[in-house]
Amino acid sequence: MSDLRGERLAAQSLHRPAPLGVPGLVGRLLAVQAQDVTAAALAFRVRSTGLTREDVETAVRERSIVRAWGPRGTLHYMLPEDLGWLTSLSGAALARTAIRRIGQEGVAGSPETLLPAVVRALEGQGPLTKAELGERLSARGLPATGQAIVHLAALGAAHGLVVLGPGGRDGAPGAGKPTYVHAADWLGAPVASSLDRDRSLAELARRYLRAHAPAAPADLAAWSGLPLRDARTGWRLIADSLDELPGGCWRLRGTASGAGAGMGAASETASETVSVSGAEAGAEAGAASETASGIGAGMGIASGTAAPHAVRLLPAFDEYLLGWRTRAGVLADAHARAVHPGGGILRPTVLVDGVIRGTWSLNGSTLTVSPFEAERLPVQAEAEDVSRFLGRPVTPAVSYGQPFSGHGR
Repeated sequence: MSDLRGERLAAQSLHRPAPLGVPGLVGRLLAVQAQDVTAAALAFRVRSTGLTREDVETAVRERSIVRAWGPRGTLHYMLPEDLGWLTSLSGAALARTAIRRIGQEGVAGSPETLLPAVVRALEGQGPLTKAELGERLSARGLPATGQAIVHLAALGAAHGLVVLGPGGRDGAPGAGKPTYVHAADWLGAPVASSLDRDRSLAELARRYLRAHAPAAPADLAAWSGLPLRDARTGWRLIADSLDELPGGCWRLRGTASGAGAGMGAASETASETVSVSGAEAGAEAGAASETASGIGAGMGIASGTAAPHAVRLLPAFDEYLLGWRTRAGVLADAHARAVHPGGGILRPTVLVDGVIRGTWSLNGSTLTVSPFEAERLPVQAEAEDVSRFLGRPVTPAVSYGQPFSGHGR
């Protein structure tokens, strides 16, 4: 395995360090893509030992993590204490997109006229489904249907007024559907940043590198959706904390090769670190004991080195494929369309020694693995862990050369 892949696997916690818990992992990664909540939950599984889907849902209900629009204007799980400064960086672009899409959906207005109606519809109500929010908006003189409701919620989020609540519980009306909630009601205070823009960019660069090093400013720009000049500014502001590597990449100083798993780089001081949760600050990444059942069950040790044929089942939209400007060295060009066929789809993948070697899907209890080549991918231990995480039986099967089917997660 290349040193670059080994370091990035460790930075992404794909070597499964000592248990961090759900908030600790979110703090470690800064943001976990969550447009698909099932895929997002499985992103915690693949980076941990012992966590369950219920642990993720409990963290959302207890508000130790929050689902909101984040990097690239996409839904992510983030720590509540990080939401303010992240929104201060991404909110303007999100607001512009939301206003444009609201107009395309046939709803006229400016932020000055639309935001008060969104606040009045949500304030004091607790989490509302899209249909419920639409009814309340219409009752307040703002008729909106379909995706216009979602874009109005996104406009509110861009101004720190709206976040997503937990999905409805099984057996309740709206079970499993997204909900929208007044941010101050849900989090106990308005979403606001105490940082100026430079400090926010410095924190962004530092936290991005903690989860993605080795990386370059162009990678941060691609991941965050911010202009390259902003990414370069963040880099410049923490230059004294960086080590430049061959090939034009950087890592945080004090993180040895492959040891990006530490929760706080030694070079960081209390004055530099702005938003570090107790779970994050107290965790140290070490080797996690793993079952040896199935060849390649473990990713290796805390140094980021991997055992031969180390395997992970990555969910759809996983950060390992979204975290850098390119997927060079991870996904061969010949197989790119199998993983990213277009239309905003990024399929779940089989990772072997840091390289994507196939895709997988889950239909009912059948976990179907589709290798790129006619080879055996040793996924039994991972399939068993998916079963444990979801709390239901899962049986692996293999499909050679068949079209992709299933939920993609």
